[in-house]
Amino acid sequence: MKRLFRKSAAVPTRRQRLQADDSLKKSASFSYHARRSDIELNVGRQEQREPSSRLKDSGRFGNFWLNRFGAVILLIALVISAVNVLSLSNSVKIMPLANDASTPLLHDTATYEAAAQKILEGSVLNRNKLTLDSAKLSRDLKKQFPELSTTSVTVPLLAHRPIVYIQTARPALVLAASNGSFVLSNTGRALVPSTQLPTLSSLDLPLVGDQSGISVAVGKQILTSENVNFIEVIAAQLAAKNIPTAAMTLPAAASQLDVQLTGKPYFIKFNLQSNSARQQVGTFLATKAQLEKQNIAPGKYIDVRVDGRAYYQ
Repeated sequence: MKRLFRKSAAVPTRRQRLQADDSLKKSASFSYHARRSDIELNVGRQEQREPSSRLKDSGRFGNFWLNRFGAVILLIALVISAVNVLSLSNSVKIMPLANDASTPLLHDTATYEAAAQKILEGSVLNRNKLTLDSAKLSRDLKKQFPELSTTSVTVPLLAHRPIVYIQTARPALVLAASNGSFVLSNTGRALVPSTQLPTLSSLDLPLVGDQSGISVAVGKQILTSENVNFIEVIAAQLAAKNIPTAAMTLPAAASQLDVQLTGKPYFIKFNLQSNSARQQVGTFLATKAQLEKQNIAPGKYIDVRVDGRAYYQ
């Protein structure tokens, strides 16, 4: 049976609207309080974070100056180390270069070291490796000790004592001149007065007297190297034949060497201008043997200045 009337829709009552409005108000009220609480909470966190941020900033500031202080200390240490490494002592170490019996030191190493130290003390620039005037040190040592043929200054990398390597000229003979006796090198240069060498006798050098009136000065060229070599050869050849010499003389006559033999009334005349020293000695030995064979004794001289010839008187 069909319904004659439709069922009318339910009309909400006032009570339902009120309940709905109350729920909306409660929801809005909860949302407001929640936001407010969050804002208040965030504000509180900001207030708590501000001191922490300040502490961090102060820590960074302290670390900055601490790092700066450490860098300054390191820089000072580097400067002190550099000054220490570059500083030099005035005490000098002398090192002879292959000096042997033929080229002995004419002074002991202490004498050379004292002279070098005095030279270094003459300038404050010599207290530093970078400003050391090694060339002047070498020149002054050679000027004070003419026997030094080579001087070389070495600055050590880590040590503070400079090293000076020296090489002396070879002493060849002693020349007795009008103003004193002097040791001459193999090049003919005057090295040192013989009176300053207490060990002169140990050198076993030939003694040559000068009658030409030459004045000798230390460091000056007195004879040529050829003349010195000639005299050395004559002395060595006669010694090798066991013929002792009493004296060797450079007479006033130019380019002549007179050799007086021990125990003989005559002397030998040699020609300094010739390079045939051995040949002249050979000529003398042959002449001497021939005269002795003939029982002839020269009373004044045997002259071998002309190559291959001999004259006697």
